[in-house]
Parts: sequence; structure tokens; C-alpha cells
Amino acid sequence: MSELRTSLAIGKARWVLAGAGGGAGLAVGLAAVRSLTARPEFLPQLLNGGFLYFSVLVVGMVIASKKMDTFTAMHERTVVAQEQLASNVGALVAKDTQREREQELLLNHLTRTNETILERLDELKALHG
Repeated sequence: MSELRTSLAIGKARWVLAGAGGGAGLAVGLAAVRSLTARPEFLPQLLNGGFLYFSVLVVGMVIASKKMDTFTAMHERTVVAQEQLASNVGALVAKDTQREREQELLLNHLTRTNETILERLDELKALHG
């Protein structure tokens, strides 16, 4: 009865695990364990034939692939953030340039107004003095 329960529990989850990236290695491991429970004499052949090392290599490649996907996603987010930062800095520079131009125009206007006032003061001094 426990044999039936174990195989049913694994049977339902086997396809889900095999479909997932890391589940493929687990499915291969489960197949190896099942074959060893059915025929224990295959254990020396399994260990000497390199199957164990091959399965470890496959699982390692799956894990490395997942890590590489995570790294690539993180790198992509970093690049997008840098592009947004460059765009915002460019907007700030343009805004500062425009503000500087407006200040220059205002200063020129004030200078001309001040010169006009000084000229009229000189004219008033000449008339009264």
C-alpha cells in the first residue's frame, strides 16, 4: 500500500517537475532511483558508467542557466536605469541652460534700464546745475 501511495504522489508531480527547468534533473534522478529499486544490480553499472556524473552535469547546467537568466535580467534593469538617468540628466542640463539664458536676458535688460536712468540723471544734473 505504501508503494502505491508513493508512486501516486510522485506520479502526479512528476510531469510538473519534469516541465520545470530544474525538474528535468529531478525526473532523471527519479527514473534512476526507480530503476535501482527494481533492479539493485544496476548500481555498480550506474556509478561506473558515468551516468551519475552526467546527471550532475545536466543539473549544474540547468542551475547555471537559471543564474545566467537572473544575471541577464538584472543587467537589463541596470541598463534601463542608466538610460533613464542619462535622459533625466540631459533634461536637467537643458533646463539649466534655458534658465541661464533667461537670467542673461534679464541682466541685459536691467543693465540697459540702468544705463538709461543714469543718462537721464546726467541730463537732469546738467539742467539744474
